[in-house]
Amino acid sequence: MHYTKMKKIFLILCVIVASNGLFAQQYNLGFGARAGVSNFLGDIGSGDLARNFVYNMELRDTRWAFGTFTRYRFHPLFAVQGSFDWVRIQGEDSNSDNSARRGRNLQFQNDLLHLSAKLEYYPQVLTVSDVGYRGRYRLDYQTYFFAGVGGVYHNPKAEYNGSKVKLRQLMTEGVSYSPVAVTMPFGAGFFFTYDRVHRFGLEMGWNWTFTDYLDDISTVYVDPSQMSDDPLAPALANRYIGVGNVPDAVQYGPDSPRGDPTDRDNFMTISVSYSYLIRTKGSFYRRNYSWLWGKRKRWGGTKAKF
Repeated sequence: MHYTKMKKIFLILCVIVASNGLFAQQYNLGFGARAGVSNFLGDIGSGDLARNFVYNMELRDTRWAFGTFTRYRFHPLFAVQGSFDWVRIQGEDSNSDNSARRGRNLQFQNDLLHLSAKLEYYPQVLTVSDVGYRGRYRLDYQTYFFAGVGGVYHNPKAEYNGSKVKLRQLMTEGVSYSPVAVTMPFGAGFFFTYDRVHRFGLEMGWNWTFTDYLDDISTVYVDPSQMSDDPLAPALANRYIGVGNVPDAVQYGPDSPRGDPTDRDNFMTISVSYSYLIRTKGSFYRRNYSWLWGKRKRWGGTKAKF
């Protein structure tokens, strides 16, 4: 009989510990904002070789990124994040080390409206639940990795005679491409949570897209008859400048390479964030363990695990 009672007590304790660790997610919903910088990898870059990954980016073309997000931690190891970001990217051939690009002399700026959903993974080995190890849960540190899917609305522009001109409707390559493209964001980040509800983070994200027209450049030069009727179309499609050590103008004529269609455009962001956590009430305890404490008794004093 004594053994049976001890067994029941042990079972109850196990249930309490497990439920407290896995389901006591009282602060698992957060709303926040972020700000940071952005850069672009596409057919306009600075390297001698086109598209040589991150170091082909031009730091002078770094611009800004702002966004809002919501994060829901549904498991100790996983969370979902929904976000909306406003990202500016730009590029100029005049900044390139590649002589062919300098001769091409193209330029663009694009404001991206990016909506995405991400799954975040939190490895426990990179988590510190009590920073400083003082025995009080006041500040925790967590690292996460994420991947997801999203969509971006874009409309590249170029500067011409002091004004910004929208390029998509000009059909500079004889192509009418969509202003909406699918994205696949992935990356990593970390954050500190202070006093359970205040969270400060840093995140780096790489966004692979399913379009090659964020910069309005992809394939070949085309005859002006294939462009729109706007007189600005041929002027902005071919802006060859024969100054310096650049190829001859014949290499920028119809059917000559204007871009590289074998690779899609990408953009990256690095941002700092602040979010505020909301205390939520789950029904798991009441539904499954109310018989332990009485149906009307509330849970109290549970530490936030995330």
